[in-house]
Amino acid sequence: MKGRNKETMTGHKDIQNPDDYTEKDYQEFEEKLFSPSASVAELEDICMTLAHLPTERAQGLLMKFRETARSQEVLWLDCAAEEGQYHYLSPQNDEESRDYLALKVMQELWDEIIELEVKHDQFKLEAEKEDIQYQAIESLIKEGKLEKEEGYGFHDANTITTSEMEDLAHQISVKEKIFDKIKESIKTDRYKDIDPMYMRNIHFG
Repeated sequence: MKGRNKETMTGHKDIQNPDDYTEKDYQEFEEKLFSPSASVAELEDICMTLAHLPTERAQGLLMKFRETARSQEVLWLDCAAEEGQYHYLSPQNDEESRDYLALKVMQELWDEIIELEVKHDQFKLEAEKEDIQYQAIESLIKEGKLEKEEGYGFHDANTITTSEMEDLAHQISVKEKIFDKIKESIKTDRYKDIDPMYMRNIHFG
């Protein structure tokens, strides 16, 4: 490995240059991370390095190590993994900046879709409740126990609720199509499989 930071344990590391690391280095990291004989200090140093090494291979190793029992020995591992993901995904040029922003737009769109779906479900519940009452009123009218006019209000209310549901369903459909089109437009490979919900903690300007 070429000239790199020599900090150990939880000492801070600067962002590492991917060109300084070879396949042999990654193999050594992997071997030590999953070795029963590795000390906590060694695990911490490797995790700190991987967290500051913005490559898919480094982040993959870090995620793989998080699934092991020994990951509990690196107390700050979750924070390191989040930092590693942040460095890995940070845009490096104009095209990546555009795609990174697109992920944020997708996340906001998805939040809006969820909010609309909640409203739709609320109207659907109201429609079902109104329908139950309307059916009861219709039965009572047939039995001559209520006047026909008694059902008008419930019928009108159900019509309004159904209309609201249809409008919300249309809005959801439109936003889903926009979401899918934006996803198609992303050209940066490392962004293509990222869950847009990751962007909830990323803020612009």
